[in-house]
Amino acid sequence: MRFIAIALFALALQFWFPASAQARGLPIVYGTQDSLDLVAQTGLEGPDGKPLSLCHYSSKYHVFYVGFWMKSHGYALAANGCDGDTYYDISKADFKDAQNSGLIPADLPAKPKMTLNQIASGFGGLALVGLVILFLLTKTVGSARRKSARKSQMGQMAAVATQIVDAMCHAAISDGELDDSEVATIAGITKQMIGEELDEDRIRLIISKASAKPTDNEFKAFGAGLGPVEKELVLKAVFAVIAADGQIVDSEHEFFIKTTQALAVDADTVRRIVADVRDAR
Repeated sequence: MRFIAIALFALALQFWFPASAQARGLPIVYGTQDSLDLVAQTGLEGPDGKPLSLCHYSSKYHVFYVGFWMKSHGYALAANGCDGDTYYDISKADFKDAQNSGLIPADLPAKPKMTLNQIASGFGGLALVGLVILFLLTKTVGSARRKSARKSQMGQMAAVATQIVDAMCHAAISDGELDDSEVATIAGITKQMIGEELDEDRIRLIISKASAKPTDNEFKAFGAGLGPVEKELVLKAVFAVIAADGQIVDSEHEFFIKTTQALAVDADTVRRIVADVRDAR
């Protein structure tokens, strides 16, 4: 009976037209890549008498070879253990008949299941995009929470005073260290602005919630909605803080430059602000 089944399938294969797994799209940049993955050995032979293997025929959609989707086309038959491009389609009915005849393992499901390697290769890009989105969301939420925590410690200050204090607290840790003179400078400038003391413990707490390396948007927030005069006050306060310990290191200088650029303060005004702060010391 098994011999008859093999003979019938061999005869049928004479009339089946082989197909080829292909790569389509713009090479390297994007496209699809067909693949044949070995599922099981069979008792079938091809028209040339070579044994045929049962393969999972699938297509991977990729961008720069990073898979973003994997589509299963079902089972196929191929020689050389599915190591090649040529294959024969096998219908569901023929697959079932081959199982019933013992030519294909009976425990295989009607539809092939993707292996972990196929899933990783085919959907790795989606997973990567998901992780990037999750990272950005986590970073955004974390930044918003830190900003809210800083503002809650500032009390009912006017908006401009809040932005100046926020800028100063970020400037204080721009060199990776917090000096007592910087905290004292923040306290002194805050008292000049609002007429009330902002105790140093609260200042340190605000600083602990500041970003060590502010984003471009955070720099812009220091001057959001402020006029030219108010932006000068922000910049003057920032320079006073980074100069408080008597030296300005590269990271502090970079912070000052980025603040200047974010606030769109011209070079002449910057030079005047620097001179005013130095003369006042």
